[in-house]
Amino acid sequence: MSGLSDILIQLAVGVVPLGVAYLAFRSATDANKKTQQTALMQAERQAEIERSKVDAEAFLRAKTIYEDALSQMETHMGRLQSHSAQLSTDLTNEQSTSTAMRDHIRRLQAQIRALERTVIALRTQLVAAGLAPAPVSETTGPYAVGGRSDDTR
Repeated sequence: MSGLSDILIQLAVGVVPLGVAYLAFRSATDANKKTQQTALMQAERQAEIERSKVDAEAFLRAKTIYEDALSQMETHMGRLQSHSAQLSTDLTNEQSTSTAMRDHIRRLQAQIRALERTVIALRTQLVAAGLAPAPVSETTGPYAVGGRSDDTR
């Protein structure tokens, strides 16, 4: 039996290194997987950091463009408001000038009507006194005195 025991002892001594080798192999493969996963995660993190940098740069460019456009629009709006105020002032001036001219035209029309009445009264007095009134001539103008045409209104 001692031969069988020796074989079993030798077999046990031979299996133990194989078991240790197998455990070392499993540990190495697990460590390799962990290393690969860690490297992959680090690569993903690095890629995410790079994407964040690119996104941040794009954001800064877009912000700069937006702020420049906003500044230009504010400047343009200021100019438009200034032009609007000037146009409002011009319109007010034009309206007051128009009102003044209308008032002046009304006064002149009233004076013309008063003069026409005076001419008619003087002609009536001349005719009543037995005198003939002067005929319409260049001195009285191209229009007949006392007659109103639609062009003079």
